[in-house]
Amino acid sequence: MQRPMRSMLTRVSARTSLHMPAAQGRAPLRSFSPYRLDATELPVTDDLYRPLGAIAQAERLAACSAGTQTTILVPGGSTAGLHAMLLYACKRGEQVVLPRNVHISCLHLCALAGFEPVFAEPSITPEGRLYTAPEAYARTLDTYPHASAALALHGDYYGLLSDLPAIARETHTRGRLLLCDEAHGAYFNWRSDVPNAGACGADLFVQSAHKTLPALTPGAWLHAMPGVNAQRLRSLLRMVQTSSPSFVIMLSLDEARCWMDRYGTVACARLLAATERFRMRAEALGFPDDQRNAPPGMAYDRLRLVLASPWGGVWLQKQLQARKLDVEMCDEGHVVCILSLLDGPARLCRLERALRAIARRAPPIPTGEPNHTPEAIFPEAWPPRRMSIGDAAFAQSEELPVYEAIGRVSAVNAGPYPPGIAWLTAGDEVTPTVAALLTNTSSERLFGMETPGMLRCVKRT
Repeated sequence: MQRPMRSMLTRVSARTSLHMPAAQGRAPLRSFSPYRLDATELPVTDDLYRPLGAIAQAERLAACSAGTQTTILVPGGSTAGLHAMLLYACKRGEQVVLPRNVHISCLHLCALAGFEPVFAEPSITPEGRLYTAPEAYARTLDTYPHASAALALHGDYYGLLSDLPAIARETHTRGRLLLCDEAHGAYFNWRSDVPNAGACGADLFVQSAHKTLPALTPGAWLHAMPGVNAQRLRSLLRMVQTSSPSFVIMLSLDEARCWMDRYGTVACARLLAATERFRMRAEALGFPDDQRNAPPGMAYDRLRLVLASPWGGVWLQKQLQARKLDVEMCDEGHVVCILSLLDGPARLCRLERALRAIARRAPPIPTGEPNHTPEAIFPEAWPPRRMSIGDAAFAQSEELPVYEAIGRVSAVNAGPYPPGIAWLTAGDEVTPTVAALLTNTSSERLFGMETPGMLRCVKRT
């Protein structure tokens, strides 16, 4: 009998996970059999889209933990939650203000729903991290006064937290809704050092519980603050999610919430202390913490571990992988690790042992001073828009060699992953700068390009 998925997952389970899902092989409470507990909408269960029983109770408890008016279980993941938020805030033909490092799913929804994204001008930290300042949102909202809403990112892969209270003030002063992608911040609901997006002023926000909590992939929560029509929001979620939502994933969301209500605040503080101690030891081995110099009003999530490597992030990832430790991601100069609240300190001990072994066998540090800042991976000037994102995404198109595509209109969203930021969105003109970036990046690290070296562009009529 051939069982390739079982074989693959069994092999992976024997390794040390430093990546999502943050359960990392452990159930928060008593383990359960997914086949035994899998169910559907019955008179004796409940209905996610008309919850009256256990689902309604689980959502009330989650809302209490998050400090929100309404919380909806989202077994379809934060992508479905982002789609529902955008559909709630915008109508076909309207504009929405987005950050440049917006999740790619938001661009997909804009194309499908007929919304037009307008981007707030980004800035870059000394470490090379993209972020959007409150004043950039203010300028964009003033430039596009008919934009229906703005969306902010609160917590990226590197743990960089936006100045969300200031963004909320700029957005609300102009009478607009503020949506927030807080996918990486589900544990903020129980943290004493970082408030969640609702406490910072967001009207609607989504959290991927599986990214930082012991919940199954892709379980998420969609949160609404006072003033949001929760019934309409739920009906919109139904449009972007399966009509047969997984009861097992919803169960895992409730289990994670229950465990966090009982142990979460203490677990976060314990893991934070262990992580800070680890950072000092890692730096002594030549792998310093790279969460420095947050812009004014911003901060880093100190439970997100980002280590710099003078030999490069890709090199360090491969060294750890050879020792059966798998990180969340790497870039040119760093690796990023996600730690489990259930046994994170033990995983840090394993990571430290691996780093000690790697440091002993590492080649000489490259000539010159170690540079822990990644090379720039963003265009000096972002490409101009020539068509609406929806018209371009669904237009007749053709694949062209990247340099032959200069001056043409892109039919796809394309860029590097990680970190998953689109250099081009559908409807943008392909510029020489972007063409050079696409050409000089290995095809394995690019999304949006079906054939290596080829870019899909709108056909000329």
